[in-house]
Amino acid sequence: MLAGTGPTEVAVMHRLLFTIAAQATGWQLYEGDEGKFWFSRWDDALETADIMAGALHERHGIPTAVVMDMAGREAVLVSSHG
Repeated sequence: MLAGTGPTEVAVMHRLLFTIAAQATGWQLYEGDEGKFWFSRWDDALETADIMAGALHERHGIPTAVVMDMAGREAVLVSSHG
């Protein structure tokens, strides 16, 4: 593992990450480091993240991944494109 990186960062290096993170009353979807959308339901956040990640790769060839932030634990890779 590279110094200063977690296991997920090593596995998905050079990809634009779409991260779903639990909030007090719902789910925040980040594109890179920028919070993009908020959802009250996890499945809506997941569906939107996967559509955005897939479309970005399909249209522009940018490798992407959707990850689930596990609040202080290792993030989980949900899907990847490219």
